Amino acid sequence: MDIQTKNDARKYLFELAGEQSSSANAGLSYLDVSEREKVILSIDDEQDISHGIRLRLAGHGYDVRTAKHGLDGYRMAFSLHPIAILLDYNMPFVDGEQILLGLRENPLLATIPVILISGKVDDRTESRLLKIGAYAVMRKPIEFERLVLLLDEIGRHHQGCQPAETEAVPT
Repeated sequence: MDIQTKNDARKYLFELAGEQSSSANAGLSYLDVSEREKVILSIDDEQDISHGIRLRLAGHGYDVRTAKHGLDGYRMAFSLHPIAILLDYNMPFVDGEQILLGLRENPLLATIPVILISGKVDDRTESRLLKIGAYAVMRKPIEFERLVLLLDEIGRHHQGCQPAETEAVPT
């Protein structure tokens, strides 16, 4: 599809969502819940940044999968269903805001926390992104300590949503 406008991008995201959710045999291999407890999807057109994020977060036990641009990342979100998505705001073809809107409007992906990352986001844009569903907005250069704290918070919430094992309480 030839994507020239934001409306074209939005239409294409809905078409992708229809393909992904309507076909049972789409070749998707959903990760088991235990396998995705620390899976993060990083969508960034700058490979050096994605690689750096993957290496730094691996040291904290996170399994970071990467996508080069928004549409690949959007597709990958269906199969990975990660606990969080790190999304670059400024990307070619489809920007981070359009991907965020597509994620929020799709019931299969709407609850995945999205952390937008950009070197060129002003306060007004940050406020808008938070209103449309971003979990957080981080500015480059990335403060990795803050990123790890956010991901740990998301992980704790994610684990809290899982059925807890019950222990016998002595009486």
